[in-house]
Amino acid sequence: MASSKGGNTTAHINTLHHRLYHALNLGFRVCDEKEKKWKCTDIEIQRHVVKSISAFLDCFSRATANNRLIKDSISDIAGALVFILGCKNRAVVGLAANVVIRLIRIVPPSILQSYSLDLVESLSPLLSCQQFDVSLPCAVALNAILVNVRETKEKEVWKILEEAKTVVSVVGNLQNFLEGNMSVEWFQEMALLLSTIMLKWPRSRYSVWNNPALMGILESVSQKPDMGLRVVTLKLYSSLALCGHGANELLDNGKPMLDMMISCMGESSSQTARIEGLKLAQRLATGNRECLKMINMCSESLVKATIQTMGKWFLSSGKLEHDQMSLLVEACKLGLITRWEGKHHIYFWKYRISETLLSLVVENFHSQSLDGYVSLDEEILVAEKVLNANYLPSLRSYVWDIIGFLAAHCEEEFDSILRGDELCLNFLVTCACLTFSRSVQKGYQICQNDIISASHSESASRAVLMMIYSPSKYISSRARVTLSFILEEGGEQNLNSLVNFLRYIPSSGGYILPNILQTTVCLVGLACYSSIPQYASFILRNQGLEILLSFCSWYQRNWKNIGASSFAPSPQSTSEKRICCWVCTEDWDNKDAFLLYSLLALAELVNHSFSEQNHAIELSVKSENLKDRLCTTLKEIRDETYGSGPRWYAAHILSYLGYYGFQHKLGKRLMGAYEDEEFSDMRLVFASGNSASVNKVIIAVSCPMLLPPKEGAHSGSTILTEKSQRTVQEIRMSANVDTLALVKLLEFAYSGYVEVESTTLKKLKTLARHCKAKVLLQMLSRRRPKWGSPIPGIDLPLALTPKLIHFSDVILVPKETNVAGFNCRMCSLTSPHAHSHRVILSSGCEYLRALFRSGMQESHLDRLNVPVSWLGLTKLVSWFYSDELPDPPSGCKWNNMDTEAKLDELQAYVEIYSLSEWWIMEDLQNDCAHVILCCLESARELSIKTIELAASFSMWKLVEAAANHAAPIYHQLRDSGELDELDDELVNLIRTAAVQFSQQGGYINRSKS
Repeated sequence: MASSKGGNTTAHINTLHHRLYHALNLGFRVCDEKEKKWKCTDIEIQRHVVKSISAFLDCFSRATANNRLIKDSISDIAGALVFILGCKNRAVVGLAANVVIRLIRIVPPSILQSYSLDLVESLSPLLSCQQFDVSLPCAVALNAILVNVRETKEKEVWKILEEAKTVVSVVGNLQNFLEGNMSVEWFQEMALLLSTIMLKWPRSRYSVWNNPALMGILESVSQKPDMGLRVVTLKLYSSLALCGHGANELLDNGKPMLDMMISCMGESSSQTARIEGLKLAQRLATGNRECLKMINMCSESLVKATIQTMGKWFLSSGKLEHDQMSLLVEACKLGLITRWEGKHHIYFWKYRISETLLSLVVENFHSQSLDGYVSLDEEILVAEKVLNANYLPSLRSYVWDIIGFLAAHCEEEFDSILRGDELCLNFLVTCACLTFSRSVQKGYQICQNDIISASHSESASRAVLMMIYSPSKYISSRARVTLSFILEEGGEQNLNSLVNFLRYIPSSGGYILPNILQTTVCLVGLACYSSIPQYASFILRNQGLEILLSFCSWYQRNWKNIGASSFAPSPQSTSEKRICCWVCTEDWDNKDAFLLYSLLALAELVNHSFSEQNHAIELSVKSENLKDRLCTTLKEIRDETYGSGPRWYAAHILSYLGYYGFQHKLGKRLMGAYEDEEFSDMRLVFASGNSASVNKVIIAVSCPMLLPPKEGAHSGSTILTEKSQRTVQEIRMSANVDTLALVKLLEFAYSGYVEVESTTLKKLKTLARHCKAKVLLQMLSRRRPKWGSPIPGIDLPLALTPKLIHFSDVILVPKETNVAGFNCRMCSLTSPHAHSHRVILSSGCEYLRALFRSGMQESHLDRLNVPVSWLGLTKLVSWFYSDELPDPPSGCKWNNMDTEAKLDELQAYVEIYSLSEWWIMEDLQNDCAHVILCCLESARELSIKTIELAASFSMWKLVEAAANHAAPIYHQLRDSGELDELDDELVNLIRTAAVQFSQQGGYINRSKS
């Protein structure tokens, strides 16, 4: 006779099924004369039904859940449990919740999905119950349901959780733990539930990380020796760190947390604890700034734990066990923090990362030795055998990415700090070059659908690129020599295929890439080939420069249609894509990567042309049309909103043509102050008798070596507030200083950009070196930009620091006279004010420029009243000194601000908008309008107040824009009475906007607020 579980016979199961329905029938009621539902409030009957369900479920397991009897009974069982839980009878709900747990463990999630909303709705309110035997099973059951909720139902589930105040209940429960009333198991289950909620629903995170009491409790719990408590705390921290604001909150007081995290990564910890520790570190490293904040607190210990995890594992029967593979994958993901520059790179090399990575490429690596005296030819043969073995293929992409990033961020003299790791590094370089070569040879055979193979090809190719372009002479030289040797056979034939493939893309007339992976390998291949002189000559002879330039132009026209360029593994898993509130520095290999790779190749070809006289003549004389196209295309890339990598390399290539630096709006503004004697306070007198009028504050920021020794810093801390006479200091320059070179240096100091003729180049380079103008010197020397470098700018906010504030000659005073907590570090004045500089203000505002020149009384005062709030003034000053208007709080900070606080933020921008109209600052006004409209987009309820405020300033364009944002909720505003406060003219404006919105197909929300 068939059995289902533990020897239960079919007859026994049928008996229990019969008893189950005998009990259920006591509570069935007919509703709406159609549907039969279980509804019985009698506690004894409820208890009897729960016990009957429990006995019936005892007959089954997940393996036997497809039994017809249980499948036919699920609907009635779930209905009864939902009703019993909803009654909240404390004598029964604990038992019922335990039965729900067993039901979830037996029945596949796909079958229970239909009942998930009802179960969530009945379990959530019970979490606030103070009875341990009720809240504990409810938390376990709810967590099990939420883990398996389909994405299509997440919105409905969150609405239920929000209405039941589930997060508030769980947080309250966790805060009671240290009082000793609750068990460790209870804390763990509550923490796991909260972690799941935060993992899936970003809106839940703010109320957790913004709760100082809870954060203090978590810190206390994390220091306890109980490993179970540490694991759930790590899970909570990991879910919190999916929020950028939450991650920063954790890191602001993060030393105890980080110490515990690294401790859990150690070999003595459980597998689960180690994985959770690695995951938390990955999430804290989502952004560059946060990663460096973490690194500064624990760089060596973090790197050491990561490398030890990557290097200490063992094979069982020739295979890696699943739990070890999971651990290795997480450690390799954490190894990708090498993408960010920082002192952790030193420790990766210190703890022999090359050896560790090689152990993931070569089977039984530790039992083998690399002979340092084998020839490169023999080393390549060994590498081919290693790659053919395809050992641990799922980790190979991580290996290439990690070694590639390490190479990209090396220092120039890296070889001097190698600690006996050369042989391993050399072999890794050889393996990467071989993999790259194979990818090039495959050509059209590369398959995008084979993710592992595709990521191997793409990541190995990029690793070779980073090695070749590494600042380290040792790594760069080794990679070039190895690649040249490998490419000797069939190199030009494969190169010709790459050139022809790239030639096809712009000439095809299409607007999408024919094959993303092949295009990536093709462009990276050309960049690598171009770095080898003989192949660079071949590419130039075959019109490679023109083809690359055509591709760049094609990319500019079609970049919106081009998808992702990377198949490489990401530190983030699928669940971690639910991040919020992160503002991350872009990766060079992410944004506009295709354009970057093509410019890398173009840079090498231009360099090769200029290094050979015949090619230089051909480029500059015989191909003026090509030179003009090159200049035009590169300037467009440099000055547009492409990624930092393409912009840097466009500027780098332009340096060969006499253009140095980046043209910023701020630089263009400051150039208006150069040689303006009205605002200058220093005159540089040349030996020839000519002179240049400059401003000390700008020179102090951009090129402080030009200042007299005592002017660079100031020990005083007060600013004169009485009328003072401006003085101009004369500095006589040595006859050894070339006048034209100094003028060009000053142009660069003011604007960040300069055009230089070849005749002046050498003298300017000497002067830039003497004045320690690093950015200009790098460009004049035509050194490649370092991987990941941000676009250089004029760090004008330095002028507002205590070190340079003595150059301030005007104080800005807001309309507010009292601001809570105001304290000036620069002077003794107690009322709100901001120190500034006339030259900076006048360069950004024609009105102020005219005012300061007018000769009127206001032009001589060192105070300027500005009709904005203190918050508005701080934002205004920031714009003057950076050409960027600070954004309001974002993400969950903005979403959780009350309406009054949002209005305060918004009012500051409306005030600046009004002021910019008066002061005739169109760029600033446009920036304000953008911020205001973005705020209204995310909080339409602010539209009415914004309309009132804008109307009070007679800013009718802003009124109209705000009315358009209010249009979708017009009926809601009308029914709530909010429109009653407005003038009829303004109400008519909103009504008209609503009608137009509706006519254009928009949906008008008619629900009452």
